[in-house]
Amino acid sequence: MPGTRFDHVADDYDAGRPSYPDEFFEAIEEITGPLAGRLVLDGGAGTGIASRQLSARGARVAGYDIAERMLRRARARSPELSFVLADGSMLPFRDGCADLACFAQSWHWLDQERASRELARVLRPGGHWAAWWNHAAADGEEWFAAYQDAKESACPLYRRSQANMDWSLEAIARSGLFEPGGSIVVPWTRTVAAQDWITDERSKSYVNAIPPADREQLLSEVARIVGQRFPDGVMTVPYCTKAWIARRR
Repeated sequence: MPGTRFDHVADDYDAGRPSYPDEFFEAIEEITGPLAGRLVLDGGAGTGIASRQLSARGARVAGYDIAERMLRRARARSPELSFVLADGSMLPFRDGCADLACFAQSWHWLDQERASRELARVLRPGGHWAAWWNHAAADGEEWFAAYQDAKESACPLYRRSQANMDWSLEAIARSGLFEPGGSIVVPWTRTVAAQDWITDERSKSYVNAIPPADREQLLSEVARIVGQRFPDGVMTVPYCTKAWIARRR
């Protein structure tokens, strides 16, 4: 079975990654219509964070991922939901079956041109594609600048500019099979224990790409920065969830 760099951090991913605010899904529904009763394909479902929230709004969810251990965790957490091991470029779903194909924190991992064509196949005409990401948005705060500096210094694959995902509509638009539907921005505030923030950091791909000793040194430095700013161990951090949406022609 295929795996990914996330399989060995599935526990940290499940424990540390934040979910999405209710207001975000309300904004999605203003464009796509109510999710209740709709078939939603959750691409790169991971441990099922978005899948559970979509299901809670009444959607019929089918999640898929190439990471076997991540999906095992999703199934253990949500045995009532459907999850399948699958590549986003070769989906095991019939033509025109889905109302929404979404990608929470995952669209950037796909071959977007191949995936765009495959999504056009499985979406009904008028169905929607949506890709979204959570980002900490404490720009201008001294601790946050130090935290970003530490990650950029330690992680060759990390740049703070990665928070800009405006490119995400490009492949969809190039396919000629979708009408770009714009973007949604929902600001919110995350309250999180400092130790859970570190767990979240440990689950990130660019952190796991560096040697173990360097990784632990970075996480210790992040813990120091966070501890100075939030000495009671409870962090209150501005966040933003941003989505890009397109409609199947």
